[in-house]
Amino acid sequence: MILTVTLNPSVDKVLEVPGLALATLNRAKDTTTQPGGKGVNIAFMLRALNHEITAMGFAGDGPGRFIQNSLRDAGITTAFTLLPGKTRTNYVLVDPAAGSLTELRSPGPDVTESDIAVLRTTFERMLGLVDMVVIAGSLPPGVDPGFCAELASLADAHGVKVALNAREEVMNVALDARPFLAEPDLRDLDTYGGYDLTTGEGRLALATHVAQSANIAVINAGHEVLCVSGEHVALVEVPACGLLGRIRLDDALLAGVIDATTRGDSLEDIAREGVAAALAAATSPNGQFTSREDIQTCLDRVEVAPHA
Repeated sequence: MILTVTLNPSVDKVLEVPGLALATLNRAKDTTTQPGGKGVNIAFMLRALNHEITAMGFAGDGPGRFIQNSLRDAGITTAFTLLPGKTRTNYVLVDPAAGSLTELRSPGPDVTESDIAVLRTTFERMLGLVDMVVIAGSLPPGVDPGFCAELASLADAHGVKVALNAREEVMNVALDARPFLAEPDLRDLDTYGGYDLTTGEGRLALATHVAQSANIAVINAGHEVLCVSGEHVALVEVPACGLLGRIRLDDALLAGVIDATTRGDSLEDIAREGVAAALAAATSPNGQFTSREDIQTCLDRVEVAPHA
């Protein structure tokens, strides 16, 4: 079983707004409401690949119940720590004509030390039941980046593999726990630490740095994906994807990568499945693939590029 940890889940409202303009009236052509947060997205997609999943994290009132019910409806067990505040709502404004995507993100409810203690206890109890833990997404107010490192260390002490997908402030401390798989969240970034993400050399240097602490490092730079394990490098150039799919493309990629690692696939096949999963998600209206067959249909579009 795989345990996903989403410390700051969300309800995502996606609005299609042709001709989006500021400081004037805009009319939405279509609106979709769906559960969100990186770990939640990954839970749905791993379940679509027939993995047994338990999802946990912090969930507030109102929208938090919607997230939990949606997960259960998909056959996912939930073990969320409940908060008195409301789970955040994020808004995504899509203008298909302009090819633009605008995101409005809220911080999430405040989390207390008592809340953290409850989640920690639940997490430790779950470690005896799972083979892998996926820790992904942002942090709500009140949670220190070191908490993710603590969770990763607890999992490692129980012999449970950890997959980590997080921003730089979390990744920097959590790498000390030596996760099995690590993907820095590089969305909207041109640099990460001292690494220039606009160059192939900079991306490879970052991947190599992460791979010094993780068995597998994944770098998703949008137009290419690097997987590095030791001195072994797999590079895949990403074909163009649809606008809506980019909302959750990175989560789909990581779900595909995780799925391939559970089978013990080669690094090249891990990279190929990750990109194929992202392509499959990009063709879906809600940005998520729905079956393994969706990924299989995209695999012939994905080739591992030669890498010196």
